[in-house]
Amino acid sequence: MARPSKAARGKHRWIGAIVDRPINRDSCQELISVILDMDDFRLFDCYSDDLSTKVIIKVPLETYYSVREILNNAPGIEPVTSSGKIRLVREKLGLKKKIRKKK
Repeated sequence: MARPSKAARGKHRWIGAIVDRPINRDSCQELISVILDMDDFRLFDCYSDDLSTKVIIKVPLETYYSVREILNNAPGIEPVTSSGKIRLVREKLGLKKKIRKKK
C-alpha cells in the first residue's frame, strides 16, 4: 500500500526546549504530556547531561501557537527554538543526528 503524499500528511513544527534538570526519556514524555495536557505531540529527541535535558517535540501546525504559549509559561521548561525543519532545531540546540546502524 502506498503511503500518503507529502501534502496529505499534514504540516507540523519542531520545538526545541531545555528542561532544567536531567531526566530520562519516559519521565520527560510524562512531564511534557502533563504540561501540555494533550496527546497530539511526539517527543522526538531527548538528551540529558549533568545539569539539564534537551528535548525536541513535534506538534501539528494547528496547535503550534498554543503549545508554544503553554511552554513559555511552564515552570522548569524553556522553549529555545522552533522550525519546520528538525535539522535547524538540532543545530540551534547543538545536537547531532543519531546514526543508526543497518543490520
